[in-house]
Amino acid sequence: MYYEVYVDVLFVKNLWMNAMLLFLAVWKAQETVKTGRILTAAAAGSLGACILHIASARLSGIHYFLGTFILAAGMTKIACPGRKHFFRRMFSLYAECFLLNGMLRYLEQFHRLAGVWFAVFSSISAAGLMAAEYIWNKRKRENGRTVSVVLHHGVCRISVKALYDTGNSLYDPISKKAVSILDGKVLEEILLKSERQNLPRMVPYDTIAEHGILEAYILDGMVLESQNADQWIAHPMVARMPNKSRQYQLILHRDLLSS
Repeated sequence: MYYEVYVDVLFVKNLWMNAMLLFLAVWKAQETVKTGRILTAAAAGSLGACILHIASARLSGIHYFLGTFILAAGMTKIACPGRKHFFRRMFSLYAECFLLNGMLRYLEQFHRLAGVWFAVFSSISAAGLMAAEYIWNKRKRENGRTVSVVLHHGVCRISVKALYDTGNSLYDPISKKAVSILDGKVLEEILLKSERQNLPRMVPYDTIAEHGILEAYILDGMVLESQNADQWIAHPMVARMPNKSRQYQLILHRDLLSS
């Protein structure tokens, strides 16, 4: 029993897959994508895959595996020549290969992936994988900037989920105090339960989408809770959030990052 292998088709197919996998691995590592290096690495890997496939009948399983490992290392080295994080890049390449091949295996149940259809479905799968990883990385970065905050005002204590926002540069024009943005319902609750006479201040704000005036108040304090040590901030100013946030009740001012 024998079957024919078209080396040119095998080369192009591997070249396409290698280029997408290398691009995904480099993009995931948040490194500069150099098209020339990625195409060179993809071509070298594709040529090596063709040679391995032709010689596979004479190679044992362990030798074939070592051959693929050397190819992956070579492609990684060509695409990202730096020594730092080399094995992490290789692991990322293997992970992207596993995920992308899994998606293609699943899609193969519905349509035969050959020729143009292979290029179309593999590109769609790679784009879907990139979108999923982008959302995952974004949420991971946000989780690193979230903190539990306890607001103190009079006899009232309220715990909220807060986000450090480097884009929040709102200041009170008179006192020059940094202004954090607090959910309207939470602000109303803390003012009502504080048993204090609360005098509002009007703080103008301006964004790309809108501009206006925010109602702001000075609280007694807030505690930023962390695993290392809680941080007390005296007399913080908070303004009523103009739009309801789906995730965070408090948007901390960027100056509080280094307070």
